[in-house]
Amino acid sequence: MKKRVRIFLIAAAALFALLFIGRLAYLLFASPAGQGPLGGFGIQGNYVQDSSSLARKNYASAKVLIAGPASGAQLLEQKYERVANLSSASDAFDQDSAAAYGLAASAQALVQSENSYGLAGRRSLTLSFGVTPEQFEPFVEGLKLLGSLESVTVVKTDKTADYKELEARRLSLEKTRDGLRALKAPGASLADLIALETKILDIEGQIQELGVSLGDYAEGNSFCTVNFSLAETRPESLWPRIAGALFGALEWSLLAFLGMALAALLGLGVALLASLAVDKALAYMKKT
Repeated sequence: MKKRVRIFLIAAAALFALLFIGRLAYLLFASPAGQGPLGGFGIQGNYVQDSSSLARKNYASAKVLIAGPASGAQLLEQKYERVANLSSASDAFDQDSAAAYGLAASAQALVQSENSYGLAGRRSLTLSFGVTPEQFEPFVEGLKLLGSLESVTVVKTDKTADYKELEARRLSLEKTRDGLRALKAPGASLADLIALETKILDIEGQIQELGVSLGDYAEGNSFCTVNFSLAETRPESLWPRIAGALFGALEWSLLAFLGMALAALLGLGVALLASLAVDKALAYMKKT
């Protein structure tokens, strides 16, 4: 009996040691970015806001040559939206943020949105730039070199159909306005003239709104969007990281070991109850 108990204790200790060593190695060497050393329950120090929600809409134009079998090659103007989203972390926050503004100045990029928040050691900076299509790729490549790049996405969306739809709506409204103006008659009643003028003014307002939207597509306003987020990180010393990893591994291993022991006890209990039920059923069948 004592030998069985000794074997059981040695097996339990070996299982706990394996759990502890495996978790400790994971926390020290394979902990994902943004997790704390306490087994994945740490709070991320820097909250990086989604910069895409802050950026204004920028559109660019490009001449596209399309070859047709019947009419030959045609030069078409494409309207498109191109957006780059970059996220970086830096332990030299002041230098990298200043470098981002320097890159914007050299590329003649417009700072269209800026959001800076957080205390020293946990600061974050979110910037949205309007960049000309010619400077888009060099500017993005320059931002990639700042800090430690965590993510980058570049999306290009064709907006030619949207542009043509806006133009068609404006032409339709202009025709309606001109038609209403032609209805003005010298002998019309004052109430009819007021109603007609009110309708014309309403259409004029819609035409002006469409003009503003179409102005974003003009070649003079041809820009691409670059959203850049920079989060400050503090260099972590070795001993606090090891101590945190030890504590986190011990806490996780105890919880995992107790969970496994409880599951084993429940399994043994269910098996014992099933065995007793089978024995009673067999005894009852022998009696009958």
